[in-house]
Formats: sequence, C-alpha cells, structure tokens
Amino acid sequence: MKRMKQIISILLAVLILAGGLCSCQLKKDDEKTAETTVMTTVAAVEEETVSETVTETTTAAVQTTAAPTTVPQTQQEVVTEAPEITGVKTITDGNKTVVYPLALESVQKTYPVISWANGTGCPTQLYAKLLEAIANGGYIVVADSSVMSGDGTAQIDSVNYILNKNSDSSSVFYNKVDTYAIGVCGQSQGGRSCINAAQKDSRIRCVVSIAGASTADEARGLSVPCFFITGTSDNIVDSSKWCKPSYDAVTGRAAYASIVGGTHLSFSTHTATMAEYTVNWFDAYLKGDDNAKQVFYNGGKLSTDGAWTDFQNKN
Repeated sequence: MKRMKQIISILLAVLILAGGLCSCQLKKDDEKTAETTVMTTVAAVEEETVSETVTETTTAAVQTTAAPTTVPQTQQEVVTEAPEITGVKTITDGNKTVVYPLALESVQKTYPVISWANGTGCPTQLYAKLLEAIANGGYIVVADSSVMSGDGTAQIDSVNYILNKNSDSSSVFYNKVDTYAIGVCGQSQGGRSCINAAQKDSRIRCVVSIAGASTADEARGLSVPCFFITGTSDNIVDSSKWCKPSYDAVTGRAAYASIVGGTHLSFSTHTATMAEYTVNWFDAYLKGDDNAKQVFYNGGKLSTDGAWTDFQNKN
C-alpha cells in the first residue's frame, strides 16, 4: 500500500504540471468523511444525463453556518461548514450555469458578475454551495461546464454570454448586469484560468484564485486585484510551487492566505469561511466597499482570523 501511494503521488505531480488538477476524482485512504462525501457526489453527478433544455431550481432555505474553528495544521478537516443562503436561483442554459439573487427578478438595479471556472474533471454541480453563497452576496455567477479550463477561454466566453443576455430584452438579465464590475473566480485548474483570463481580457477587474495551479510566469505583471486562497494541507496543488509564486508575481493589489488544515477540497468543507472572504474581496474591488477593503490589510479581519494562517498582502 505504501508503494502504491508513492506511485499515485508521482502521477499526481505529472498531471498537475500538465495543466492543474482538481482532486475530486481521487480518493486517498486517509481522507476523512467530508472528502469521501464529495467524491460520492461527483460520481453521482457524472452518471446523470445532461438535459438540453433550460432548467430552473430555486434555493431559499436558510442553513446553519458553523463557527470557524482553529485546527492544528497536522490535523485533517472534520467539520463541514455550510453558508447561510437566503434566496438565490440557479438556471442551466446549454453549457452555462447561472446563479443569481432572487431579488434580481423584481428590483430595478444592476448586479456585478463573477465568471466561474471548474477544476480539472470537476462538474459545476460540485461547487453549487460556494456559487450560491457568492450569488447570495449580490452577484450574478456564471459558470461554464468546461472541466479543462486552464487557458481562460471558457471564463471569457461566460463574460460574453452574460453581456449578451444583458442586451437581450427577452432575458431575465436584461439591463440587470453591471458591465463594468466583472470578476473571475475558480478552483485548481479553474484558479489558473482566472489568471489567464484576466491577463487576456481587460473587462475583468478582479480575481479570486482558490488552490489555483497557475505559474508565476502566467501571473507575472497582472495588475488587477488578486486574492489567492490555499490550504495548509493541500497535497494536490502545493502552494509553495503554485499559489505563492503567483501571488509574488502579480503587480497589483493582492492578498494571500491559507485555511488552517485546508485541503484541495476546502471549497466543500470550509464553504462558509471561504465564501465570506471571497465575497469581501469582490465587495472591495467590484463594489468599492471601503470596509471590505480593510478586511485584507494588516490588522484587518482576515489577518486576525484563527481559521486562517500565512496571511500576506501588498500594494
């Protein structure tokens, strides 16, 4: 068994170098129940038949949010957090999934947009709770179904998609999109996609990369605000080789922090705390919220939150 784990580790390293890797398709013998649950969910999702018609689901249930706790770095995650969702709606339109606040349908205002990118081999459904939590913060979240998204093309296509809907008088999003306030967010290879999309498309104003497998060369010189999230126990995308060098390479406003005990699947087990700071970052640099900006400076909430470590910020 020990020899088999060594072989698996070598194969993982090769796959990461090829373009970033989401661990939703892997199962280690020592993973805890939370990660096993995610693996089961993915298997079930992949067996479903994809419908070509537009489907709608409404999320309005209020869930209990577990209080963040400080976990020693030597321990694995054992508590699954759930963010509080007060009312969002999800629609699927071809290869796009859009999650948005229910209020959008009745309030005459525009909403900022977040274009989401999946990790390698991971369907959008795997990230449902995180995307709902971001939308719950007052954002239109658009996710492409691509599971090989590293070059940023799919995220840029999602930006084009929602801007076209903003101009379509028959769409629920007609005149509801803040066309200036556009951000990107993604996990693993999806985090890499965020960096590449922002480098290619000047409409993208803000980045949140979660366990992103971007290289320093890809991130070099990027000047839009970037927040890099990682985990102290992520054995798939080693932060010292990917996330941290990318943080060092960007030239704009940036922050970096690790979830204590966080693994590559922290988006599913630490959803509430991850969503909180993700929304804070977007509030700061897409909505211009000065209080949200203070969260990411020395002495701000993130720097003193015991559920996080290795906090850094610059510019």
